[in-house]
Amino acid sequence: MLRVTLLQGAQRVFSGTAAQVVLPGEEGDVAVLDFHAPMLCALRTGALEIDDARFAVRGGLARVAKNVVTIVTP
Repeated sequence: MLRVTLLQGAQRVFSGTAAQVVLPGEEGDVAVLDFHAPMLCALRTGALEIDDARFAVRGGLARVAKNVVTIVTP
């Protein structure tokens, strides 16, 4: 399982575990599963998916490392 934190501005919108996260990357959507390679991803405006939940984002950054996904958006 992935540990996921979504911060929008100064507010924590989501904090928990997930089997899959789909990021709206600037170069296209990126699916993150267990044991994904470490990466830093710039986000575009679009839908961020954490399992079955969807969140609207307007850019930002996502960091993936050691089954931890941290997403920071304006």
